Formats: sequence, C-alpha cells, structure tokens
Amino acid sequence: MSHSTLRRRFAAGLTAVATAAGLVVGAPALVGAQPTEQGSSASLGSEGPADAPPPPAPAAQAAVAGGEDPNNNRGVLRDGCVYDPVNFWVQLCDVYSPSMNRDIKVQVQPARNNGNAGLYLLDGLRARDDWNAWTHDAQAQRIFLMDNITLVMPVGGQVSFYSDWERPINLGGNLLEYKYETFLTEELPVYLQNEFGVAPDNNAVAGLSMGGSAAAMLAADHPDQFKQASIFSGYMNPTAPGMYSMIPLAMFDQCKCDPFAMWGPPGSPAWGAHDPLLNADRLRDTPMYITAGSAIPGEYDQPGSLQDVFNTFNGIILEGLSRGSTIAFQNTLNAEPNQATFDYRTTGIHGWGYWNDDLMSARTEQILPVMDAYGH
Repeated sequence: MSHSTLRRRFAAGLTAVATAAGLVVGAPALVGAQPTEQGSSASLGSEGPADAPPPPAPAAQAAVAGGEDPNNNRGVLRDGCVYDPVNFWVQLCDVYSPSMNRDIKVQVQPARNNGNAGLYLLDGLRARDDWNAWTHDAQAQRIFLMDNITLVMPVGGQVSFYSDWERPINLGGNLLEYKYETFLTEELPVYLQNEFGVAPDNNAVAGLSMGGSAAAMLAADHPDQFKQASIFSGYMNPTAPGMYSMIPLAMFDQCKCDPFAMWGPPGSPAWGAHDPLLNADRLRDTPMYITAGSAIPGEYDQPGSLQDVFNTFNGIILEGLSRGSTIAFQNTLNAEPNQATFDYRTTGIHGWGYWNDDLMSARTEQILPVMDAYGH
C-alpha cells in the first residue's frame, strides 16, 4: 500500500470522526426532535418511527384519468408480478436469481410512456424482506409518477452492501448466498429488459447510507449499465480509521451474523475494492448527485419519548460520520475534473424525511436530465 493511500485513508477517517464529534458537541438540545429512521430500514443502527411523507392514496392505479398510463405500459401485469399494495402502478415481482438460488422480490413502477430508462433505488442496512423502504418511508412511486423512467426497487438484502459476499450468510439458521452485485448487474437486467423494456445500458442508481455507498461502487464497477448515480448520506470511505469496527458492529447488531463473510477481515483487498474514495478515479466521468446533512436536528426530528431521543442521538452520530466521509470523498474527487454535484444540508440527521427530499432534488437536478426521462 502506497504512502499516499495511507495518508488519504487516515485523513478521511480523521475528517469523519472530527465532524461527528464536533457536531454532537455543538448540536442544539434534543427537545422537540424526532427519531431518525424507521426501524424497517435504518441504515447503520438507529431505529424508531420516522416522520415519513404521507401515505399514497388508495386505489391510485384504478384509473388513468390523470394520464399516468397513456400507453397502457403500467396497466399490464408482468410475468411473476402482482400489483403492490402501495399502488401508483407499482408491481411486486419475483425474479429468480441463479447465483443466489432463490427468488428475489423487486418492486417495479413501469415507465409512464414506454421509456427504456431505469432507476435502481437501493435500501439501507436494515432492509426488510417485504418491501423496499423507498416506497414506504419515502414516496419514490409518487415522485416519479409522471416520468418516463422505470423504478427498480430490490426488496431484502439486509447488511449486504449490495455486493457479492465471499461466504454464505447465516440468517436465522438459514445459510444463504449473498450475490447482490451479480443479481443487480447480470440477472435482473435480463428480466427487466424482457418484461418491462428497460435497456441494460440505460440506467441510473440511487441509495441511502449503505445503499448510497453501494450505488457509488456499482456505478464505478459497471459504467456501461449506470449512467448516473445519486448518493444520500453514504459512507464514502469504509476503510477509514474506525470504520473497520463501526460497519461490522452495525451489521452484527442487525443480522447476528458474521460480518466478515462479506469482504473478509479488516484490511482485506475487498474492503478497498468497495471503497468509493479509493475508487474516485473511476467515478469522475459519471454524473453524481451527492448529499449529506449537517447532523443538526431539523424539521423531521421531533422525538416524543426517551427512545426517540436515543434514536435521534444515533442519527446525529451517523450523519456526522457520513458528512465527514462525503467531504473527504469530495476533496479526493475534486483533485481532477468531474461531473459530481455535492449538496450539504444545513440541518438534518440520518433519516428518511431528508432522503425523500434528496431524491426529489436529484430527480430534477440530474436523474431526469441525464436519463432524458421526462414524461411528456
């Protein structure tokens, strides 16, 4: 390992830790704050109910009076799918994964106008097995309702970082293969092209926290598939000092499994291979929309119990670490020309209300223009 790489890792770690520590000390009192993330898909450990946007109206897909489906692209139920209870034309599909030897559920909202663009939305560390949190804790299906892009929202994959693990994972006594990168980049695109008309080479990818870090690496490793990436509160330097401990501890807290079955022990080459900062050179030509909050509680943070206050405190720490690593990533990326836009919120901790807002901003700033996916 070169001296420059060591210095870069150390500097990024110090930035992250210093940012988190400084924000915790300087944050206002937690009176009136709200819990950070919903337990359904909290990313690096915080739990509790979230102030999510309002739920979708019932039976939103029952009529096309609003022009949501002018060419009957959404009104056709695809093979292996049922209409999802979240409505807004979302279908819940079982997609067989040969690499994992089982069906993987995927929520899909077809493009409004038969477009061939796709947007993969990746979940957080506590991803559930029944729905992707972008349709519950946020409202992606409403945000893109009138756009000509297919939403692709894989369900499950808790603690996976959407990567191919070195060894199977033991979840509740079941030994499962975790090959999410293979699924998302080799298996799922074939299904999406056949059933929904999504081109394998015309996609964007977005994610929060764990999913944000994964979105960056998927874009770096598969530039022919992903033309744009949006990263919200991601951990952009997992090899920084302290992260070798924090990430495995958060994973074990969620899955009670061996976290080193993912990339091997700390310091293994696979850790560096999944570190966005160390792979910044391969991301400079990719348009990216990257956000992080200040770790100061804001409009979505109003805890009503001691547990909520604890969760809010966790959210402050997590967002401080995310902001620090994002700043370190920006400093590395900006060493040469690039196509990234960084947006640092003046308030906001690790929570879904902010990520919903981030997705709306990314939609107008980059996703629709880059993908040419306007609904008209």
